[in-house]
Amino acid sequence: MLTNARQKIIESIALRDGEVIISKVAKELDVSIETVRRDINAMCKKNLLTKVHGGAIPVGSVMTEPSYVERQSSNSDIKKKLGAEAVKLIKSNAVISIATGSTMEAIAANIAGVHDVTVLTNALPIAGILTEKKDRDLYDGKIMLFGGQVQTYDHLTYGPGVLEQISRFYADIAFVSVGALSGNALMNSNIESGVTTEAMLKNAAYTVLVLDSSKFGKQSVYRFADLGMIREIITDNEHRIPHNTMEIIKKRNIKLRVINVKN
Repeated sequence: MLTNARQKIIESIALRDGEVIISKVAKELDVSIETVRRDINAMCKKNLLTKVHGGAIPVGSVMTEPSYVERQSSNSDIKKKLGAEAVKLIKSNAVISIATGSTMEAIAANIAGVHDVTVLTNALPIAGILTEKKDRDLYDGKIMLFGGQVQTYDHLTYGPGVLEQISRFYADIAFVSVGALSGNALMNSNIESGVTTEAMLKNAAYTVLVLDSSKFGKQSVYRFADLGMIREIITDNEHRIPHNTMEIIKKRNIKLRVINVKN
């Protein structure tokens, strides 16, 4: 196969799957790993791909995390719908953990019609939302805010004390989100948020990933968990889920709930 033809196929794989894994593509094209590596290097020089460990991703796939205020306003209508869908899983008397992020805040804002629900969180805005709902008699459960050092950029608490506290509580459901999802990798630009989110996943009977579909096929700085830790995904149909991620979802029997946000 000619070099140009091979690189066209590599580019199509990158666009289809959101990533190119060198060993996998070498096997698929029946060429050596060194050949694929040379192709990727050449394509990176042409600004078609960006190198990552073990392969490459399409240019523009690495997400730069916007500010907290920007994240609150980004895809806000979709996040409200995702939050309204996620709370359908919450039953009275449940203990749930809610990780950090604007999508997670939409879950807290939508909690209604249930009683004596205990919410565990390290997100200051979520504690604030639930406190306001409690003041208005819209929420009668407990609010457990894990105490630790405050990170003002992302409005969360973190550190060894927070992780120790999370380890002492077991939730019926953990609701989490991500900054990016690439293939099997759950990723965040905020390491502290990633570490606490992973701890919540490990200490829950049922784990739910709630994310707007713009996060699929993207890369971020810190890989904190894999899709294998997730039992259910709630997302929207604004953007296509990459083929490689869909294959993992099917292989691991992860429940997928896609809400319609298109007119």
